[in-house]
Amino acid sequence: MKWIALLPLALIVACSTSGPLSSDRRTVAPIRTIPVDEEAWPKFNWAAFDQDKVISYGDFQYSAYWDVDKILVVTRRDLRDHSVETLRLEKHFLTINPDDRHRNIVLGISPGDGRLHLSWDHHANDLRYTKSRAGLLTDPPASLSPEDFESAQPLTADAPQRVTYPRFLNDNNGRLFMMYRSGGSGNGRTVVAQYDSAKGTWTVSSGYLFGSEGTYVPWDSSESRNAYLNEVLFDRNNRMHVSWTYRETGASWASNHDLHYAYSDDNGRSWKNNDGQQIADLAKNDAIVLDDPGIVVREIPVYSWLMNNCAMVLDSRNQPHLVHYQLPGTYRPKKLAHNPPDEVRAQLKFFHHWREPDGSWRSSGPLELPAGMTITRPDLVVSAKDDVIITWASNRGFRSLVASARKKWKDWELVSLTGPEYTSNNACKHDRWLLRDRGIYSFTADPNGLKEGSSGYAILDFDLTKLTSVLR
Repeated sequence: MKWIALLPLALIVACSTSGPLSSDRRTVAPIRTIPVDEEAWPKFNWAAFDQDKVISYGDFQYSAYWDVDKILVVTRRDLRDHSVETLRLEKHFLTINPDDRHRNIVLGISPGDGRLHLSWDHHANDLRYTKSRAGLLTDPPASLSPEDFESAQPLTADAPQRVTYPRFLNDNNGRLFMMYRSGGSGNGRTVVAQYDSAKGTWTVSSGYLFGSEGTYVPWDSSESRNAYLNEVLFDRNNRMHVSWTYRETGASWASNHDLHYAYSDDNGRSWKNNDGQQIADLAKNDAIVLDDPGIVVREIPVYSWLMNNCAMVLDSRNQPHLVHYQLPGTYRPKKLAHNPPDEVRAQLKFFHHWREPDGSWRSSGPLELPAGMTITRPDLVVSAKDDVIITWASNRGFRSLVASARKKWKDWELVSLTGPEYTSNNACKHDRWLLRDRGIYSFTADPNGLKEGSSGYAILDFDLTKLTSVLR
């Protein structure tokens, strides 16, 4: 094996290392643990690209998972007494290669007509989508029924297929959008659609958000790629923020490179780079592509083993914060494989990046952890004071790293949230609505922990103020 310990100058200047953390003695326990199902599909029920898997509206919290029979189950939790109702949608189930961890479930809401939207079971196949009847959210029934949900249906008659990574998102006015990749890991294009709650119909943009074009010399002059997104989010002024890393080949995430950023002020139709220069116009079939200027905000070379599909959140200043993991240096194997060797993977570290209102980017990391503690794709939260919380599922249970805005996110504290009885293969993205409206940090987890061949489904609630109280 050949190690290459090189970092680009821009990254060396920007990064600062947290002190080594020898233990995780600080503990913040859940304020509430809600069991949902003791037996779920044992292969997976969590994925970092599930932008919204758990959503609250009114007095209810909604989620979805695969049960032990691979049937899609919708859950509804009453936030007044925390009782949980489950509804098996037997017409919707895992179909192709049920061991494929890409095939997860996402939810969306359209407050204008009170519908719950679902999309499920994808890895470069036809779109699977349905929605509830109107008024399910705004005038909730006493109990859920299969008749509350329509049959599987196309988004539009001509929507692009070969679908992976669907996601729903809402702007600050509640309007619903959907995005997904059409194509593969080395040649993916990103589709953008908007829902009309008055008509109950979708409109798909005539152009793609990301194109696969361009030549990337550092990876054997690769001529095709895919943009792997973190969250896509609207701020309070309805500016749409997107961040991503490019991957040159599906064969290995060693080909991932660079942190990219762009924003839109017209619901995703046209896009500007970090400096405010327009770089794309979807209505004119002008997508964001590799060689557009000003989109790279952190240079991270190939062979850094930069993980894709990580996390982004917006702070009180409407500025993005991001977290991913990578090597502090680079490692190029003699023979390329999808994953690095275990001894190399053990050296992966979290890095935190944020944008200042003047457009400059700052970083903290690599963030050190106790020896032997594993990392997975994380969730990311900011408090009302802009303190940052990184949460992930480790081999010891759920853990958080917490840092304060007043110290420019350099004073990282490690906090234990659970023991190994609760975990998942990736951190579930939190319920953004419940956090915003009630200050409760809520996400789903596997209550069977690390038991081989066994999996369940549960919801964990935390008091965010208790998590940030660990800061000195």
